[in-house]
Amino acid sequence: MRCLLALALFFAGYGGSTAEGRVVTVLGDEIPVEILPAAGERLLVWLPSEFGSTPRRRALAGRMAAEGVEVWSPDLHGAWFLPVGRYSLNDVDPGVIGQLLTDAVDSTRKQVFLMAEGRTVALALGAVREWQQTTPDTQRLAGLLAFSPRLFVSTPQGGEAAEYLPIAGASNLPIYILQPEDASGFWRIADDVRQLEKGGSSVFLHRLPKVSDGFHARGEFSEAEEAMTRRLPGILLEAMRQLAAYGGTPTEPAVLPGEPRMPERPAGSSLLRPYAQERVAPALRLPSLRGPVVDLAELRGKVVLINFWATWCPPCVEEIPSLQRLYRHLWPQGLEILAVDVGESVETMEAFLKDKPIAFPVLMDEAGDALRRWGVYAFPTTLVLDRTQRIRYAVFGAFDWSSPEVIEALQPLLEAGSGG
Repeated sequence: MRCLLALALFFAGYGGSTAEGRVVTVLGDEIPVEILPAAGERLLVWLPSEFGSTPRRRALAGRMAAEGVEVWSPDLHGAWFLPVGRYSLNDVDPGVIGQLLTDAVDSTRKQVFLMAEGRTVALALGAVREWQQTTPDTQRLAGLLAFSPRLFVSTPQGGEAAEYLPIAGASNLPIYILQPEDASGFWRIADDVRQLEKGGSSVFLHRLPKVSDGFHARGEFSEAEEAMTRRLPGILLEAMRQLAAYGGTPTEPAVLPGEPRMPERPAGSSLLRPYAQERVAPALRLPSLRGPVVDLAELRGKVVLINFWATWCPPCVEEIPSLQRLYRHLWPQGLEILAVDVGESVETMEAFLKDKPIAFPVLMDEAGDALRRWGVYAFPTTLVLDRTQRIRYAVFGAFDWSSPEVIEALQPLLEAGSGG
């Protein structure tokens, strides 16, 4: 039984008419869809990010419509009353997206493009693969535009190998990646491309300089990010042109070993998690911002907290004061903190720290060599070493490092061998 799409036209502030529709699935779920019609021959089905829609994102959709591209924006959070957040769309049925593609193809006869961001890229890949298995004519789907794809089962703890979602290597539709350079994913994007190509996808990679993830949607943005947002309609039009040259999505899906699964929610993300394996820390020797070169080997006998970060990462910046409080509290007991800034210049860091006194060393990993050697995939990633330089804790994400729970977790490491 096919889903129904009901449209009700009204005027909105996008310089033209807007249609607001509702997709009713076979299970009875109703998915609101905001539609910006356009006279051109292209239609963009733009999935929400896990953080939902924003005024700037909707304004960009309006600019695409003004360029002749019809835009359909399903409200997946509103359909199931889901709170926005990093893993908020994990359990969305890919079949819902497939049905939306079918409605777009059948009701408009336009050339359809799918666009997704972050973790919803995996949802889009899974939806297309299911859609290929039930749709006789898949060539009308020209391909996928992917902002900052996140294709891991879960964000690896520092030093762990990344485990890709099965769907990442089992997709064969044309894909155009738009990857901000001021993002942790930039340092691993070549691995993502190779993974996507395993299933037969033709993958384009477009690097976006001086911008970070979500630059086109966030309420706070730099001048460079605003300038790039203004350029985006032209970039997306050219991306569509390149994808269209491939003649559409293959009828037969790529081979998938096992069923696809979405990333699991990390347990205990508010606290340190014990490291999953015994491992001696890799070498780390980097120039410090305001002092000599720091060699981790010379800190043997101390408990060392190593924080990989960047100034463009809001959670990284937010946790700096708590790291400073932790340092002042536990330094007398033998704690050392090394903040490893990745991919930025000395000038950028000096300007950032001008009004932020930090007592612990800031190390400069401008080429990202330490990031790769330590197996870091996202910012902030923090690892805690015991006095013998074994990795004992690793965590992705920011939290209050000066909380009693963290201090309690670190205390046994500080007490072990403190007398020697």
